[in-house]
Amino acid sequence: MRAINRHIVCLAFLLTSVKLQAQPPVLSLEIYQTGLTRPTNIQSAGDSRLFVSEIGGKIKIIQNDSILSTPFLDISSKVEDTQWAGINSFAFHPNYAENGRFYVLYIRKPDNVVQLSQFRKSVGNAHLADTTETRLLTIPHVLNIGHRGGAISFGADGYLYISTGDDADGGRNTVGDPLNNAQNLSKLFGKVLRIDVNANNNTYAIPASNPYQMPNDGIRDEIWARGLRNPWRMSFDRSTGDLWIGDNGQDGWEEIDFLAKNSPSGANFGWRCYEGNHRYVQPVCEDSISMTFPIHEYAGFTNNSGAGRSVIGGFVYRGQQFPDMYGHYIYADYISGNFWALRRNPSGGYQNAAQSVTLSSPVTFGEDWQGELYTASFSNGNIYKIKAQNCPSSITLTSFDPITSNHIFNASNSINATNTIANAINVTYTAGNSIELKPGFTAAQGSVFSAKIGACPTAP
Repeated sequence: MRAINRHIVCLAFLLTSVKLQAQPPVLSLEIYQTGLTRPTNIQSAGDSRLFVSEIGGKIKIIQNDSILSTPFLDISSKVEDTQWAGINSFAFHPNYAENGRFYVLYIRKPDNVVQLSQFRKSVGNAHLADTTETRLLTIPHVLNIGHRGGAISFGADGYLYISTGDDADGGRNTVGDPLNNAQNLSKLFGKVLRIDVNANNNTYAIPASNPYQMPNDGIRDEIWARGLRNPWRMSFDRSTGDLWIGDNGQDGWEEIDFLAKNSPSGANFGWRCYEGNHRYVQPVCEDSISMTFPIHEYAGFTNNSGAGRSVIGGFVYRGQQFPDMYGHYIYADYISGNFWALRRNPSGGYQNAAQSVTLSSPVTFGEDWQGELYTASFSNGNIYKIKAQNCPSSITLTSFDPITSNHIFNASNSINATNTIANAINVTYTAGNSIELKPGFTAAQGSVFSAKIGACPTAP
């Protein structure tokens, strides 16, 4: 039950307005497309098509409610493992309509490295990519399994951001990041990297505002932020430019990280000094005051009766179809299949609303060109459109007589729900857009009126 703001109900000859607090959305999932195999990423090229990558090395196009028969890109012969280690992420250049460039992050065979490459669309066929590959950034690793590539996305500054895992194997009840890669500035693992792919078609440049550019300092100039474990998904708010990251925890805590647009570069998200907001191990760590702690955390494996947990970062909804979802960051958990809607307040606090909808192995999220949101199941291969039941935003009650048990209010909107007055007497919205007070209810002038809407979830 979702409590609304309490308002004084004046008695005679008064128009009384009862305003709801910002309601969290009630999410639902609608199958948008079936027939994909182990999807990993959903992207838009700025038009009505949706592009979906499969772990096996293909990017396919969904258009007019069907998957085009010919893949947009097929690099299945180049990926390490078509079951688990293939395409992790891809992104279209902000000027894709003009330059036709897009970027793919995948695990390359035979050396099993993380590969960032540039491709172009074919000349004369918007539904087909040229398979000519320009390799931009290669990240070697130590372990054959573990946290490697994550997400790639263009920021509002036009630079390409790459999230990388810490290269640890991630085994439960083991010490995470044993090589301390996430804090080591000579390594590209456990980081957010930022590069300029506009400088030259065959390479990249380092943005002047990247934090570590002293000559011969042993620090990789690509590093923009550090201290991440397995940031499988990150996204930018298309309205504000803020960065959101879902970072998988080791055993105890899953976390959502946040950086406002124009935040200073060089952020340290804490791993492996911290897991979420909690001290993890004691390597040489900076003082906690220098850390950027998560905006939200939730209990992981060891703190949740042994149930597995693996956060999947999502997007802030900026579409138009579901007003109650607007401004909420929608994310999920790969193991439990649970979804949440998190809204950040201007003061820096937040509300996080658990949802009743679940999905088997939600692995990624994506936006279409209009800002509507989608998610994908890794196990069943379906793409789902994320919808929201719009909760009422306001209720206007009009009274011209003293409030008694026989009084009927006229409501400005049609709602079928049951409310609760402060003294526990029920008030029912009827189909005739009115509210009838139950027998025995009275209210003196200056009374406090509180209502609860049962159709919306509670934000803990």
